[in-house]
Amino acid sequence: MTDRPPYLCYFIPQAAVAELTGYTGAYRAGDDKRDPQGYSCVISNDEQGIFITSYDVSSPRRIIERFMEFAKNRNPADLPKELGTGLISDFDIRLYPYRTIEAWFRCGSKNALIGITVKRNPARDQDHDLVQLMKIAQRRFAEMFGCDLGEPPPR
Repeated sequence: MTDRPPYLCYFIPQAAVAELTGYTGAYRAGDDKRDPQGYSCVISNDEQGIFITSYDVSSPRRIIERFMEFAKNRNPADLPKELGTGLISDFDIRLYPYRTIEAWFRCGSKNALIGITVKRNPARDQDHDLVQLMKIAQRRFAEMFGCDLGEPPPR
């Protein structure tokens, strides 16, 4: 995965999203909050490929538990333990197929959360790609919020 500017939603490299989805065109920002204290960012493009990321500097356990309950019957894949607690799963939006990854992890003394959703691309190993993208996102997230990545939160 390529990690270089420009970045979508502050900490996701556009080049990495292009590798993952196959889409290399322009993106348009949606109406959601896009400031570092916000919680979500939606970016769309001409191929109905929507890139969504959500994040929270201090997230309660119930948020990741809700996602994991939702995801358990949607082709789930385990998240590597070093990324925290979470899952990778399928997710459909308006009949379009997406793959999403959610991770709840330590950033300083807080339990942070990042979720990334991209259009499914059967030509790639998207689970591997999403794990690599989450590694980049967590590192850049820690830089953005000035915290050190630590052990995953207790399960």
